[in-house]
Amino acid sequence: MNTSLYLDDLCRYELFVPLHELWTQYINELYGTSNSFGFAQKLLKADLHGAIMTVSKSKCASYIGVSGIMIQETENMFKIITSSDELKNIPKGHSVFTVNIRDTVFSIYGDQFRCRAALRATKKFKNKPSIDL
Repeated sequence: MNTSLYLDDLCRYELFVPLHELWTQYINELYGTSNSFGFAQKLLKADLHGAIMTVSKSKCASYIGVSGIMIQETENMFKIITSSDELKNIPKGHSVFTVNIRDTVFSIYGDQFRCRAALRATKKFKNKPSIDL
């Protein structure tokens, strides 16, 4: 069995649109009636699988502007499926991602997000200055 053909069939943007819709419901419930600052603290610990993310800054110019649904998160990488059915592996390090939630744009600094999603839910975050790319 040719596994690369099988994986290509699974990596279609339209298959992950329902995941994005579920994520939108989840994030709206999480947002609730809180303000943008209070929600930013909740977003640090939220599950991002299904979020539409855009790379706004990166040390690697070819990643800038990549946008799609985040389908997998590892300690150092976001895997994003684009609307043109391309699976992109974007390193968290030296990258800034944006997520639109309720007409508000939230920036995610990948360097400060470098941990597994399961550990992030229990981690205590400290304010750190960010180095502009």
